[in-house]
Amino acid sequence: MENNQTETPVATTGQNVAQQNTGTQPVDYDKIQGMIDSRNQRNEDAILKSYFQKQGLSEDEMNTAIQSFKTKREQDSKQQKVDNENLQNQLKDKDAVILKQNIEHEALLQALDLGVDAKTIPYLTKLADFSNVVDEKGSIVGEKVKEALNKVLSDVPGLKEKKEEKTEGVTIGADASNSSQPSGNLFNFGFTGVRKH
Repeated sequence: MENNQTETPVATTGQNVAQQNTGTQPVDYDKIQGMIDSRNQRNEDAILKSYFQKQGLSEDEMNTAIQSFKTKREQDSKQQKVDNENLQNQLKDKDAVILKQNIEHEALLQALDLGVDAKTIPYLTKLADFSNVVDEKGSIVGEKVKEALNKVLSDVPGLKEKKEEKTEGVTIGADASNSSQPSGNLFNFGFTGVRKH
């Protein structure tokens, strides 16, 4: 029993210390980063001075060399940032082209499903607004593509395929299927000779 009583205050004391440590002041991460950067800068300067002293440079030459090194590094860093941004932009452009092609492919399938004449599909897809056919995951929603196409078809119904309607009743004029031409060879003049085997 006595051991349990002595352990409980220790655990409580540990919790109180933890609460006191977290409850005093918030951690200033910017200040910590500044201290690290300052220390790194001093270490870097010491390394550069040591290197250039071994090269036999005077104090002025050494200061100039250190400044040149830092300037070049900064320029390289800026150039790297520009190169990275250009690469990101190129990737975005390629992604946009691929997405556009995929939307056009989906539009083609949906237009054919709607019965649109294949010759008019390019005009239909140019007129359609596909700005809202991609979901938040970047996937193309076929139903939205179909809605965009239907909107154009309702505005311009002439773009939809016109199917020929067959009329029932009497055909006036000659019908090619019921030709009165005699069947057989046109050059058959009625000769019946003996075939040679």
